[in-house]
Amino acid sequence: MRLESKIADFAREQGVELVGLAGPDRLDGPPSLDPSFVLSGAKSIVSLVVPMDVPAVEDFLSKRTHVSHNLDQTRWNQKLMRIGSRLARYIRAQGHRAAAVPSNSDYRKSPDPWSMHPSFSHRLGAVASGVAGMGWSGNVKCEEYGAATYLGTVVTDAVLESSPRRYSPRHFADGLCRKCRRCAPSCVAQMFSANEEEYVLINGELHPRGKRMSVDLCEIACFGLHSLSQDKTWSTWGVNWISDWMERPPGSLSPLAARACLWRTGGSAGDSTARFDLIRRIGNIEYPKEMINAYLDKRPRDLPYNKRLALLRQFAHSLGAARPGDLRTDLVLTCGNCSLICGPDNQATAKRFSLLKKSGIVAPGPGGEPVVAKTYEEAVALRKKHLPRIPAWRKAADGARSAALFRKLYLGVNARSQLKGRVYALKLANAVRKKAPGHKDHHPN
Repeated sequence: MRLESKIADFAREQGVELVGLAGPDRLDGPPSLDPSFVLSGAKSIVSLVVPMDVPAVEDFLSKRTHVSHNLDQTRWNQKLMRIGSRLARYIRAQGHRAAAVPSNSDYRKSPDPWSMHPSFSHRLGAVASGVAGMGWSGNVKCEEYGAATYLGTVVTDAVLESSPRRYSPRHFADGLCRKCRRCAPSCVAQMFSANEEEYVLINGELHPRGKRMSVDLCEIACFGLHSLSQDKTWSTWGVNWISDWMERPPGSLSPLAARACLWRTGGSAGDSTARFDLIRRIGNIEYPKEMINAYLDKRPRDLPYNKRLALLRQFAHSLGAARPGDLRTDLVLTCGNCSLICGPDNQATAKRFSLLKKSGIVAPGPGGEPVVAKTYEEAVALRKKHLPRIPAWRKAADGARSAALFRKLYLGVNARSQLKGRVYALKLANAVRKKAPGHKDHHPN
Protein backbone atom coordinates (compact mmCIF):
# COMPACT_ATOMS: atom_id res chain seq x y z
CA MET A 1 0.00 0.00 0.00
CA ARG A 2 1.27 3.49 -0.85
CA LEU A 3 2.36 5.74 2.03
CA GLU A 4 -0.36 8.30 1.19
CA SER A 5 -3.09 5.67 1.59
CA LYS A 6 -1.56 4.37 4.82
CA ILE A 7 -1.51 7.88 6.28
CA ALA A 8 -5.11 8.63 5.31
CA ASP A 9 -6.35 5.27 6.62
CA PHE A 10 -4.49 5.73 9.91
CA ALA A 11 -5.99 9.19 10.42
CA ARG A 12 -9.51 7.91 9.74
CA GLU A 13 -8.99 5.09 12.22
CA GLN A 14 -8.31 7.79 14.82
CA GLY A 15 -11.72 9.37 14.19
CA VAL A 16 -10.84 12.05 11.62
CA GLU A 17 -13.51 12.13 8.94
CA LEU A 18 -11.82 14.36 6.35
CA VAL A 19 -8.12 13.98 5.50
CA GLY A 20 -6.13 15.83 2.83
CA LEU A 21 -2.47 15.67 1.80
CA ALA A 22 -0.36 18.39 0.22
CA GLY A 23 3.07 17.74 -1.26
CA PRO A 24 5.75 20.27 -2.22
CA ASP A 25 3.78 21.21 -5.35
CA ARG A 26 0.94 22.62 -3.22
CA LEU A 27 2.76 24.64 -0.55
CA ASP A 28 3.66 27.88 -2.32
CA GLY A 29 2.06 30.79 -0.48
CA PRO A 30 2.43 32.97 2.63
CA PRO A 31 5.10 32.11 5.22
CA SER A 32 2.41 30.39 7.29
CA LEU A 33 2.08 27.78 4.52
CA ASP A 34 5.74 26.78 4.87
CA PRO A 35 5.95 23.57 6.97
CA SER A 36 9.68 24.01 7.56
CA PHE A 37 8.92 26.66 10.20
CA VAL A 38 7.59 23.75 12.28
CA LEU A 39 10.01 21.02 11.18
CA SER A 40 13.27 21.77 9.39
CA GLY A 41 13.28 20.10 6.00
CA ALA A 42 9.54 19.40 5.99
CA LYS A 43 8.14 19.11 2.47
CA SER A 44 4.55 17.87 2.87
CA ILE A 45 1.57 18.12 5.19
CA VAL A 46 -1.43 16.08 6.30
CA SER A 47 -4.55 18.16 6.98
CA LEU A 48 -7.18 16.88 9.44
CA VAL A 49 -10.77 18.18 9.62
CA VAL A 50 -13.46 17.25 12.15
CA PRO A 51 -16.88 18.84 12.72
CA MET A 52 -17.92 20.85 15.75
CA ASP A 53 -20.78 19.58 17.90
CA VAL A 54 -23.74 21.25 16.15
CA PRO A 55 -26.17 21.14 19.14
CA ALA A 56 -23.44 22.75 21.27
CA VAL A 57 -22.92 25.42 18.59
CA GLU A 58 -26.66 26.15 18.49
CA ASP A 59 -26.79 26.32 22.30
CA PHE A 60 -23.90 28.80 22.19
CA LEU A 61 -25.41 31.02 19.50
CA SER A 62 -28.90 31.02 21.02
CA LYS A 63 -27.54 31.85 24.50
CA ARG A 64 -29.00 28.70 26.02
CA THR A 65 -25.55 27.90 27.40
CA HIS A 66 -21.93 28.64 26.54
CA VAL A 67 -20.60 25.67 28.48
CA SER A 68 -21.25 22.87 25.97
CA HIS A 69 -19.28 24.58 23.19
CA ASN A 70 -16.45 25.53 25.56
CA LEU A 71 -16.16 21.88 26.60
CA ASP A 72 -16.31 20.73 22.97
CA GLN A 73 -13.43 23.11 22.17
CA THR A 74 -11.38 21.72 25.06
CA ARG A 75 -12.11 18.13 24.10
CA TRP A 76 -11.28 18.46 20.41
CA ASN A 77 -8.25 20.75 20.69
CA GLN A 78 -6.66 18.19 22.96
CA LYS A 79 -7.93 15.22 20.96
CA LEU A 80 -6.59 16.59 17.67
CA MET A 81 -3.19 17.12 19.24
CA ARG A 82 -3.18 13.53 20.49
CA ILE A 83 -4.24 12.28 17.05
CA GLY A 84 -1.57 14.44 15.42
CA SER A 85 1.08 13.05 17.75
CA ARG A 86 0.02 9.47 16.96
CA LEU A 87 0.03 10.18 13.24
CA ALA A 88 3.47 11.79 13.46
CA ARG A 89 4.78 8.71 15.29
CA TYR A 90 3.21 6.49 12.63
CA ILE A 91 4.93 8.44 9.84
CA ARG A 92 8.23 8.27 11.70
CA ALA A 93 7.77 4.50 11.94
CA GLN A 94 7.57 4.50 8.13
CA GLY A 95 11.07 5.99 7.99
CA HIS A 96 10.32 9.74 7.73
CA ARG A 97 10.54 12.70 10.09
CA ALA A 98 7.24 14.20 11.18
CA ALA A 99 5.75 16.58 13.74
CA ALA A 100 2.27 17.61 14.77
CA VAL A 101 1.32 21.29 14.72
CA PRO A 102 -0.42 22.48 17.92
CA SER A 103 -4.12 23.21 17.56
CA ASN A 104 -3.86 26.92 18.36
CA SER A 105 -1.71 29.81 19.61
CA ASP A 106 1.53 28.52 18.03
CA TYR A 107 2.88 31.76 16.58
CA ARG A 108 6.17 32.74 14.97
CA LYS A 109 8.21 35.24 16.93
CA SER A 110 8.07 38.77 15.58
CA PRO A 111 9.21 42.31 16.43
CA ASP A 112 5.45 42.86 16.90
CA PRO A 113 4.52 40.14 19.42
CA TRP A 114 0.81 40.83 18.95
CA SER A 115 0.92 40.12 15.20
CA MET A 116 0.11 36.44 15.83
CA HIS A 117 1.35 34.91 12.58
CA PRO A 118 0.94 31.13 12.96
CA SER A 119 3.96 28.86 12.70
CA PHE A 120 1.80 26.94 10.25
CA SER A 121 -1.76 27.85 9.28
CA HIS A 122 -4.21 24.96 9.63
CA ARG A 123 -6.65 26.90 7.44
CA LEU A 124 -4.26 27.48 4.57
CA GLY A 125 -3.04 23.91 4.91
CA ALA A 126 -6.60 22.63 4.54
CA VAL A 127 -7.00 24.71 1.36
CA ALA A 128 -3.64 23.58 -0.05
CA SER A 129 -4.41 19.93 0.65
CA GLY A 130 -7.67 20.25 -1.27
CA VAL A 131 -9.89 19.17 1.61
CA ALA A 132 -11.43 22.63 2.18
CA GLY A 133 -11.99 25.95 0.41
CA MET A 134 -11.70 29.58 1.47
CA GLY A 135 -14.87 31.03 2.97
CA TRP A 136 -15.88 34.69 2.99
CA SER A 137 -14.92 35.15 6.66
CA GLY A 138 -11.43 33.78 6.07
CA ASN A 139 -12.39 30.58 7.84
CA VAL A 140 -12.19 27.56 5.57
CA LYS A 141 -15.22 25.54 4.61
CA CYS A 142 -16.18 22.12 3.38
CA GLU A 143 -19.51 21.02 1.99
CA GLU A 144 -20.08 18.50 4.79
CA TYR A 145 -19.81 20.90 7.76
CA GLY A 146 -19.46 24.48 6.55
CA ALA A 147 -16.86 26.43 8.55
CA ALA A 148 -17.79 25.04 11.98
CA THR A 149 -14.83 22.67 12.13
CA TYR A 150 -11.70 21.90 14.10
CA LEU A 151 -8.47 21.61 12.13
CA GLY A 152 -5.19 19.82 12.69
CA THR A 153 -1.96 19.42 10.72
CA VAL A 154 1.01 17.07 10.67
CA VAL A 155 4.14 18.09 8.73
CA THR A 156 6.71 15.66 7.38
CA ASP A 157 9.86 15.48 5.29
CA ALA A 158 8.26 12.72 3.19
CA VAL A 159 7.48 13.80 -0.36
CA LEU A 160 3.77 13.01 -0.55
CA GLU A 161 1.49 13.06 -3.54
CA SER A 162 -1.18 15.71 -3.09
CA SER A 163 -4.82 14.73 -2.69
CA PRO A 164 -7.29 15.62 -5.42
CA ARG A 165 -8.51 19.19 -4.94
CA ARG A 166 -12.20 19.33 -4.06
CA TYR A 167 -12.74 23.06 -4.52
CA SER A 168 -11.60 25.73 -6.97
CA PRO A 169 -10.36 29.03 -5.44
CA ARG A 170 -13.73 30.77 -5.96
CA HIS A 171 -15.94 27.76 -5.20
CA PHE A 172 -17.52 29.23 -2.08
CA ALA A 173 -17.04 32.94 -2.86
CA ASP A 174 -19.10 32.55 -6.04
CA GLY A 175 -21.41 29.92 -4.57
CA LEU A 176 -22.75 29.65 -1.02
CA CYS A 177 -20.93 32.75 0.26
CA ARG A 178 -22.19 34.99 -2.56
CA LYS A 179 -25.78 34.18 -1.56
CA CYS A 180 -25.15 34.45 2.18
CA ARG A 181 -22.29 36.39 3.85
CA ARG A 182 -24.10 36.32 7.19
CA CYS A 183 -20.68 35.86 8.78
CA ALA A 184 -19.96 39.59 8.31
CA PRO A 185 -22.88 40.97 10.38
CA SER A 186 -22.28 38.23 12.98
CA CYS A 187 -19.01 39.98 13.92
CA VAL A 188 -19.64 42.69 16.53
CA ALA A 189 -16.20 44.16 15.77
CA GLN A 190 -16.88 44.39 12.01
CA MET A 191 -13.47 42.83 11.37
CA PHE A 192 -14.14 42.09 7.71
CA SER A 193 -16.20 43.59 4.92
CA ALA A 194 -19.51 42.18 3.73
CA ASN A 195 -18.87 43.44 0.19
CA GLU A 196 -15.21 44.04 -0.63
CA GLU A 197 -12.88 41.09 -1.17
CA GLU A 198 -9.17 40.55 -0.72
CA TYR A 199 -7.03 37.59 -1.67
CA VAL A 200 -4.65 34.95 -0.43
CA LEU A 201 -2.19 33.74 -3.07
CA ILE A 202 -1.70 29.96 -2.93
CA ASN A 203 0.18 28.11 -5.66
CA GLY A 204 -0.21 31.03 -8.05
CA GLU A 205 -4.01 31.26 -7.58
CA LEU A 206 -5.97 34.01 -5.85
CA HIS A 207 -8.34 32.71 -3.16
CA PRO A 208 -10.87 35.42 -2.24
CA ARG A 209 -12.24 36.29 1.17
CA GLY A 210 -13.85 39.35 2.78
CA LYS A 211 -11.41 42.23 3.16
CA ARG A 212 -10.04 42.33 6.69
CA MET A 213 -9.96 45.64 8.53
CA SER A 214 -7.64 44.68 11.42
CA VAL A 215 -7.06 41.35 13.15
CA ASP A 216 -6.91 43.29 16.42
CA LEU A 217 -10.65 43.91 16.07
CA CYS A 218 -11.11 40.15 16.12
CA GLU A 219 -9.03 39.84 19.29
CA ILE A 220 -11.18 42.50 20.98
CA ALA A 221 -14.38 40.61 20.19
CA CYS A 222 -13.00 37.14 20.88
CA PHE A 223 -11.86 38.10 24.38
CA GLY A 224 -15.18 39.70 25.20
CA LEU A 225 -13.73 43.21 25.43
CA HIS A 226 -16.63 44.36 23.27
CA SER A 227 -19.69 42.17 22.87
CA LEU A 228 -22.67 44.28 21.76
CA SER A 229 -24.07 44.29 18.24
CA GLN A 230 -24.31 47.63 16.44
CA ASP A 231 -28.11 47.64 16.66
CA LYS A 232 -27.95 46.84 20.41
CA THR A 233 -30.25 43.82 20.15
CA TRP A 234 -27.84 40.93 20.76
CA SER A 235 -24.34 40.21 21.96
CA THR A 236 -21.58 37.64 22.08
CA TRP A 237 -21.03 35.87 25.39
CA GLY A 238 -18.83 38.72 26.61
CA VAL A 239 -20.13 41.26 29.10
CA ASN A 240 -17.88 44.25 28.31
CA TRP A 241 -18.78 47.14 26.01
CA ILE A 242 -16.54 49.77 24.46
CA SER A 243 -18.47 53.02 24.76
CA ASP A 244 -16.91 54.60 21.66
CA TRP A 245 -18.18 51.68 19.56
CA MET A 246 -21.78 52.15 20.63
CA GLU A 247 -22.33 54.91 18.11
CA ARG A 248 -19.35 54.71 15.76
CA PRO A 249 -18.93 51.45 13.81
CA PRO A 250 -15.62 49.84 14.85
CA GLY A 251 -14.98 48.75 11.27
CA SER A 252 -14.09 52.35 10.45
CA LEU A 253 -11.06 52.28 12.76
CA SER A 254 -7.59 52.27 11.25
CA PRO A 255 -5.33 49.31 12.15
CA LEU A 256 -3.30 51.61 14.43
CA ALA A 257 -6.43 52.82 16.22
CA ALA A 258 -7.68 49.25 16.58
CA ARG A 259 -4.38 48.20 18.15
CA ALA A 260 -4.50 51.15 20.55
CA CYS A 261 -8.03 50.16 21.49
CA LEU A 262 -6.90 46.58 22.14
CA TRP A 263 -4.16 47.75 24.50
CA ARG A 264 -6.41 50.27 26.23
CA THR A 265 -9.27 47.86 26.89
CA GLY A 266 -7.26 44.65 27.35
CA GLY A 267 -6.83 45.18 31.06
CA SER A 268 -10.38 46.35 31.68
CA ALA A 269 -11.66 42.85 32.40
CA GLY A 270 -8.97 42.14 34.96
CA ASP A 271 -8.55 38.52 33.91
CA SER A 272 -7.67 38.76 30.21
CA THR A 273 -4.25 37.18 30.68
CA ALA A 274 -5.62 34.22 32.61
CA ARG A 275 -8.28 33.58 29.99
CA PHE A 276 -5.81 33.87 27.10
CA ASP A 277 -3.31 31.59 28.79
CA LEU A 278 -6.00 28.99 29.47
CA ILE A 279 -7.08 29.03 25.81
CA ARG A 280 -3.43 28.98 24.71
CA ARG A 281 -2.52 26.01 26.87
CA ILE A 282 -5.56 23.96 25.84
CA GLY A 283 -4.72 24.54 22.17
CA ASN A 284 -0.93 24.51 22.36
CA ILE A 285 0.15 21.93 24.94
CA GLU A 286 -0.80 18.28 24.80
CA TYR A 287 -1.78 17.16 28.30
CA PRO A 288 -2.32 13.57 29.45
CA LYS A 289 -5.74 12.34 28.40
CA GLU A 290 -6.55 11.40 32.00
CA MET A 291 -5.86 14.97 33.14
CA ILE A 292 -8.33 16.44 30.63
CA ASN A 293 -10.96 13.77 31.24
CA ALA A 294 -10.75 14.32 35.00
CA TYR A 295 -12.27 17.74 34.26
CA LEU A 296 -14.65 16.78 31.45
CA ASP A 297 -16.02 13.74 33.29
CA LYS A 298 -17.30 15.93 36.11
CA ARG A 299 -19.91 17.23 33.64
CA PRO A 300 -19.41 20.97 34.27
CA ARG A 301 -22.50 21.88 32.24
CA ASP A 302 -24.73 20.18 34.81
CA LEU A 303 -23.26 22.05 37.78
CA PRO A 304 -24.59 25.25 39.38
CA TYR A 305 -22.62 28.35 38.40
CA ASN A 306 -20.55 28.67 41.57
CA LYS A 307 -19.45 25.02 41.49
CA ARG A 308 -18.80 25.23 37.74
CA LEU A 309 -16.60 28.31 38.20
CA ALA A 310 -14.71 26.66 41.06
CA LEU A 311 -14.10 23.58 38.92
CA LEU A 312 -12.86 25.69 35.99
CA ARG A 313 -10.52 27.63 38.27
CA GLN A 314 -9.13 24.36 39.62
CA PHE A 315 -8.70 23.02 36.06
CA ALA A 316 -6.97 26.20 34.84
CA HIS A 317 -4.63 26.10 37.83
CA SER A 318 -3.79 22.43 37.17
CA LEU A 319 -2.76 23.39 33.61
CA GLY A 320 -0.56 26.20 34.92
CA ALA A 321 -2.69 28.86 33.25
CA ALA A 322 -3.92 30.79 36.25
CA ARG A 323 -3.69 31.15 39.98
CA PRO A 324 -6.80 30.36 42.02
CA GLY A 325 -9.17 33.31 41.72
CA ASP A 326 -7.60 34.78 38.57
CA LEU A 327 -10.65 33.86 36.49
CA ARG A 328 -13.55 36.12 37.45
CA THR A 329 -16.19 34.17 35.51
CA ASP A 330 -16.43 30.97 33.49
CA LEU A 331 -16.82 33.00 30.28
CA VAL A 332 -13.63 31.95 28.49
CA LEU A 333 -14.55 31.52 24.82
CA THR A 334 -17.05 34.28 24.10
CA CYS A 335 -17.28 34.60 20.30
CA GLY A 336 -16.19 32.77 17.14
CA ASN A 337 -19.51 33.67 15.52
CA CYS A 338 -18.10 33.99 11.99
CA SER A 339 -17.22 30.28 11.89
CA LEU A 340 -20.00 28.99 14.16
CA ILE A 341 -22.91 30.29 12.11
CA CYS A 342 -21.50 28.90 8.85
CA GLY A 343 -23.30 25.63 8.18
CA PRO A 344 -23.07 23.16 5.31
CA ASP A 345 -25.76 25.00 3.35
CA ASN A 346 -27.45 28.39 3.42
CA GLN A 347 -30.51 27.03 5.21
CA ALA A 348 -28.41 25.83 8.13
CA THR A 349 -26.52 29.12 8.22
CA ALA A 350 -29.75 31.15 8.13
CA LYS A 351 -31.07 29.12 11.07
CA ARG A 352 -27.92 29.70 13.13
CA PHE A 353 -27.84 33.41 12.26
CA SER A 354 -31.47 33.72 13.35
CA LEU A 355 -30.64 32.05 16.66
CA LEU A 356 -27.88 34.61 17.20
CA LYS A 357 -30.02 37.61 16.25
CA LYS A 358 -32.79 36.54 18.64
CA SER A 359 -30.48 35.42 21.44
CA GLY A 360 -30.49 38.57 23.58
CA ILE A 361 -27.67 40.35 25.40
CA VAL A 362 -25.39 38.72 27.96
CA ALA A 363 -25.04 40.77 31.14
CA PRO A 364 -23.65 40.18 34.63
CA GLY A 365 -26.12 38.87 37.16
CA PRO A 366 -26.00 38.38 40.94
CA GLY A 367 -22.69 36.95 42.06
CA GLY A 368 -21.18 37.47 38.63
CA GLU A 369 -23.21 34.75 36.97
CA PRO A 370 -23.89 35.68 33.32
CA VAL A 371 -27.56 36.16 32.51
CA VAL A 372 -29.32 36.94 29.24
CA ALA A 373 -31.28 40.19 28.95
CA LYS A 374 -34.06 40.41 26.39
CA THR A 375 -33.60 44.13 25.72
CA TYR A 376 -30.81 46.70 25.69
CA GLU A 377 -32.50 48.62 28.51
CA GLU A 378 -32.62 45.50 30.68
CA ALA A 379 -28.94 44.82 29.96
CA VAL A 380 -28.00 48.40 30.93
CA ALA A 381 -29.85 48.02 34.24
CA LEU A 382 -28.14 44.69 34.99
CA ARG A 383 -24.73 46.12 34.18
CA LYS A 384 -25.35 49.14 36.40
CA LYS A 385 -26.27 46.85 39.27
CA HIS A 386 -23.89 43.90 38.87
CA LEU A 387 -20.94 44.80 36.61
CA PRO A 388 -17.95 44.53 38.93
CA ARG A 389 -15.62 47.48 39.33
CA ILE A 390 -12.12 46.26 38.65
CA PRO A 391 -9.54 47.95 40.90
CA ALA A 392 -6.88 49.93 39.09
CA TRP A 393 -4.15 47.78 40.60
CA ARG A 394 -5.73 44.63 39.18
CA LYS A 395 -6.03 46.15 35.71
CA ALA A 396 -2.39 47.22 35.86
CA ALA A 397 -1.28 43.79 37.09
CA ASP A 398 -3.24 42.05 34.33
CA GLY A 399 -1.74 44.35 31.70
CA ALA A 400 1.76 43.72 33.02
CA ARG A 401 1.22 39.94 33.02
CA SER A 402 -0.09 40.06 29.45
CA ALA A 403 2.88 42.11 28.25
CA ALA A 404 5.30 39.74 29.97
CA LEU A 405 3.60 36.66 28.52
CA PHE A 406 3.58 37.97 24.94
CA ARG A 407 7.15 39.21 25.27
CA LYS A 408 8.31 35.80 26.47
CA LEU A 409 6.42 33.74 23.90
CA TYR A 410 6.20 35.83 20.75
CA LEU A 411 8.70 38.71 20.78
CA GLY A 412 11.74 38.14 18.59
CA VAL A 413 13.20 38.36 15.11
CA ASN A 414 12.72 35.69 12.47
CA ALA A 415 14.62 37.02 9.47
CA ARG A 416 13.55 34.17 7.19
CA SER A 417 9.89 34.71 8.02
CA GLN A 418 10.10 38.45 7.44
CA LEU A 419 11.97 38.05 4.16
CA LYS A 420 9.55 35.40 2.94
CA GLY A 421 6.66 37.67 3.93
CA ARG A 422 8.02 40.54 1.83
CA VAL A 423 8.58 38.29 -1.18
CA TYR A 424 5.06 36.91 -0.81
CA ALA A 425 3.58 40.42 -0.57
CA LEU A 426 5.23 41.39 -3.86
CA LYS A 427 3.98 38.23 -5.58
CA LEU A 428 0.46 38.83 -4.27
CA ALA A 429 0.44 42.47 -5.37
CA ASN A 430 1.59 41.47 -8.84
CA ALA A 431 -1.06 38.76 -9.11
CA VAL A 432 -3.79 41.17 -7.98
CA ARG A 433 -2.70 43.84 -10.47
CA LYS A 434 -2.91 41.33 -13.29
CA LYS A 435 -6.39 40.34 -12.18
CA ALA A 436 -7.83 43.77 -11.43
CA PRO A 437 -5.68 46.85 -12.24
CA GLY A 438 -5.97 49.53 -9.58
CA HIS A 439 -7.17 47.09 -6.89
CA LYS A 440 -5.47 47.67 -3.53
CA ASP A 441 -4.51 44.31 -2.09
CA HIS A 442 -4.44 43.27 1.55
CA HIS A 443 -2.55 40.20 2.51
CA PRO A 444 -1.95 37.75 5.37
CA ASN A 445 1.45 36.61 6.50
